[in-house]
Amino acid sequence: MRPTGFDGMEAKSVKKKFKDKAFAAKIDRKEIMVGVAGLKIGLSEHIKTLIEVFQEMEELRK
Repeated sequence: MRPTGFDGMEAKSVKKKFKDKAFAAKIDRKEIMVGVAGLKIGLSEHIKTLIEVFQEMEELRK
């Protein structure tokens, strides 16, 4: 995790890292893409939404 947590995190940066198999190595990227397709949204929009949710979660704040 970044020193600033989710503060200042951008979907563009996460999407770029998403291509690196070492980043979040345990997630199934194909499953993520199937889910995003099922939601009928883009990956960037999904990541942006998740960042916003994570920023609001008290247990993820430092």
